Amino acid sequence: MGINYMESDLLIFQEEFKTEEDCWSWMFKTRWPDGFTCPRCHNARFYFIDKRKKFQCSNCTYQISVTAQTIFHKSKTPLLKWFWLIFRMSSSKTGVSIAEMQRELEIKDYKTIWVMAHKIRKAMADRDEKYNLDGLIEIDESFFGQKGTGKRGRGSESKLLVIIAISTWINNDGNEQPGFARAYVAADASSKTIENLLRKIGTSEKDREFFITKIKSDGWRSYDSASSNLDIEHQRFILKNPADAAKYLPWVHKFISNAKSVFKGAHHGVSEKHLQMYLSEVCYRFNRRWWQPQLFHRLLNACLNTTAVTRKELMQ
Repeated sequence: MGINYMESDLLIFQEEFKTEEDCWSWMFKTRWPDGFTCPRCHNARFYFIDKRKKFQCSNCTYQISVTAQTIFHKSKTPLLKWFWLIFRMSSSKTGVSIAEMQRELEIKDYKTIWVMAHKIRKAMADRDEKYNLDGLIEIDESFFGQKGTGKRGRGSESKLLVIIAISTWINNDGNEQPGFARAYVAADASSKTIENLLRKIGTSEKDREFFITKIKSDGWRSYDSASSNLDIEHQRFILKNPADAAKYLPWVHKFISNAKSVFKGAHHGVSEKHLQMYLSEVCYRFNRRWWQPQLFHRLLNACLNTTAVTRKELMQ
């Protein structure tokens, strides 16, 4: 049975989470909707250790925090500030300035909220990794990074290559509509790289079935080789003018334009090291654009059901 995600807006959020206790109560009810159960012996009785904010099983004495195995684990930042950041990152279509959130949430150390935001982005990425793309896939590449001199296009050495794939479907009016998007930083645009990417995003983890039936591209030879190796149809548009790419591959290029606007706007540029994290954030909101009122609770649940990346790992 799927989760029935609650709808939320600013007023509803402020009413639902007024205090730190409201956040802890939500965490407890969401983790243990039928009441506490010891993860080790499955006993339902416990003692609460107030000083350590932990639950101790009355049977095996195992101790667990409500934040264990979530992105909030061992965080010294109040949950209420975490929830505010999650709300803002889920509700803003153009991204949020972390420096602005640092001021709003009165967090002294910029690195603290920077790490918090990246932990939330990891939860977004982990959630999207659970889903496959299927049917007809629109696919193309773009380059992200600082402007520089030298070679442009697929041979560029000054920017990072990103491959974007978006599933499409036909609505009742016969018009093509975008489905889910995935975007990955890639070392190159070789046929092997593209084939591996298509396998990754189109193959179910459970039964290994491949769901992509056709790709649509600008005719770059690597896409032709990859589609041939995967035995799927390839719809090729040979572009004499690069500007025509937006006409024949509209959804990918709308995604690219949106991502670059977000990166230049709220984030004032994105580092090469963490570009994949920011791409995951753009994908996450794009993939849930139909469920805008539910985005906060969807992301809050995602943060509760993923492993945390550490500050040390992010800073390396």
